[in-house]
Amino acid sequence: MADVDDLACLYTALILADDQVAITGEKISTLLKAAAVSVEPNWPGLFAKALNGLNVRDLITNVRSSAGAGPATVAAPVAAAAAPA
Repeated sequence: MADVDDLACLYTALILADDQVAITGEKISTLLKAAAVSVEPNWPGLFAKALNGLNVRDLITNVRSSAGAGPATVAAPVAAAAAPA
């Protein structure tokens, strides 16, 4: 289960993506401060790094369009990770 810090940073990142603003740790921190939500100082930077180079809007759109392909999309990376080098 996600905790409050995770959800706060996630929702902030979604707000930035919806406004077509680059997702950075500083911008996440600014929005959290404006909303009077306090999180541990490392969370905004971690979320920004995790989303760096990703198009969040495309991720959301693809989740909706590939809802029926759940087990196959999960099985492929697991199988690739289990394969010997």
